Amino acid sequence: MGIKGKLIVFGVIGGVINIIWWFLSSTVFVTDGKPNFSLMELFGYIAMIIALSTVYFGIKSYRDDYLEGYISFKKAFFSGMTVVIVASVVYVAGWMIYYPNFAADFGEQYYNYYIEEYKASGLSGLELDQKIEEMNAMMESYKNTYFMAGITFMEIFPVGLVIALISSFLLKKAPSKE
Repeated sequence: MGIKGKLIVFGVIGGVINIIWWFLSSTVFVTDGKPNFSLMELFGYIAMIIALSTVYFGIKSYRDDYLEGYISFKKAFFSGMTVVIVASVVYVAGWMIYYPNFAADFGEQYYNYYIEEYKASGLSGLELDQKIEEMNAMMESYKNTYFMAGITFMEIFPVGLVIALISSFLLKKAPSKE
């Protein structure tokens, strides 16, 4: 398998780890039949970081297996971004399948959870009405497949970008000048 194929495999693994996480979190972070979206979000981003460790291992594999142990920051970054993009696309594809088939009431539960959170935080009157209006607009936009895919992509991609930058910095290695 060539390096591109190997990087794609690392990306698929990262995306699949996140998909597995959805199934787990939909049962773990539920109290009295209601999901705790705050905990789901926190642990969802932790799961993304763990899943996107495949970026580090993809770059390392490229460096060690194909480049005799040396890699520039630029090559490391672009190989890492290959993993990130594949993982992000798998993540989006997984959500686009998962949402209508396994989480059809997700939107309503999400909406209700955050409205209750706003009320519990002391929002009332005009401020609460504004938040409800924002949530209504967001939920309406979320019905659009392209909007949903874009929002989902932007959940994981920035995390992957940061991990690619850090991994590239840690793994860059120039040949010695002896």
